Amino acid sequence: MATVTVQTREDAVKLFREMGLIGAGGAGFPTYFKYLTPTKILIVNAEEGEPGYEADKILLISKAEAFVEIFAALKKIFGFEQIFIGAKEKDKKLLEPLREKYGFDIRYTPSIYGMGEEKWLTKAVTGMEVPPGKIPLHVGVTVNNVETVYNMYRAIFLGQPVTEKYLNVYGEVAKQTVVLAPVGTYLIDILAMIGVDTTRYNKLAVLDGGPLMGDRVNVGEHAVTKKTNGFLVIEAAKYVADQVSLRPLPGQPAPTWDDTLPEAMKKLGLERYLDWHPTPADVLDIRDKVTRVKIFMHQDGPRGKPSIPIVKVGDRVKVGDPIAKPLDGPINDFNLLSVAHHASIDGVVTEVTEKFVRIEKK
Repeated sequence: MATVTVQTREDAVKLFREMGLIGAGGAGFPTYFKYLTPTKILIVNAEEGEPGYEADKILLISKAEAFVEIFAALKKIFGFEQIFIGAKEKDKKLLEPLREKYGFDIRYTPSIYGMGEEKWLTKAVTGMEVPPGKIPLHVGVTVNNVETVYNMYRAIFLGQPVTEKYLNVYGEVAKQTVVLAPVGTYLIDILAMIGVDTTRYNKLAVLDGGPLMGDRVNVGEHAVTKKTNGFLVIEAAKYVADQVSLRPLPGQPAPTWDDTLPEAMKKLGLERYLDWHPTPADVLDIRDKVTRVKIFMHQDGPRGKPSIPIVKVGDRVKVGDPIAKPLDGPINDFNLLSVAHHASIDGVVTEVTEKFVRIEKK
């Protein structure tokens, strides 16, 4: 069994900031700030609300013993009295063995899109309604996604910062894949590694995120962030992305949060992308194959602030070395909401701007 590196709430909160933890489920909210406010209940969000997401369930299954350890540590450090895992009813057959073997308290919810949102999930799991304009913390509940909690394990037990990401890559690709990649891996490099003809990348549209809440990104310049859950690859000529979601097909109503995932995908004409069921053995680990990364300074959602680079061009770095620091000032100041960032590959810093740091293996 690994050893806990922190004992107090205050030290753990500082560690989460120093290790660069943000919400890995897509929102990217800096994790440390949630833990400034004690609650009695933790909900681990395994809903994977966006259609086509499978990586969190694979992580939960393949790292189950790590979750046993981190759950015990979080109860001791933060005083949680109950830790629930929220998951969709459709995944019950897949996840029930975890409850039976490890005693996880899994609460199954209706298999509709909206259950991925933390207010919906809080009500489904606890019965408590989160008032308008409030968040689960206001009713005594902390919500974190599966990979965020796994990153807590890496920080608390292994002293490791966030340098890698599990993500779904699906859509118009040769094989739908769950990829384990360094933070900052270029999207176009991932596509090439899974067999996409990148010479025609201008014919493709790629969403960072799922089809309902994802953002269309620049295929040649975009890179994996700590909150990238997936890349959905679609034909640019056939589908158009706006700021919120793919537009529904002509004559179809827009998807709603009350739709099941197949219903939502059918309204978008994308239901064929749901027909994949990866296992832990199917994870494609590309960490040793990546030769360049672009690490954004502002990854932590709309409320977060850009981190401050602390490296310069020519610096040689190793995986886990700090390359950016949070904003200076009190850790509880919401206006200073930011985290550290770290090198995700061994290499040399080739460019430093206020927006990103590039590193190349040399």
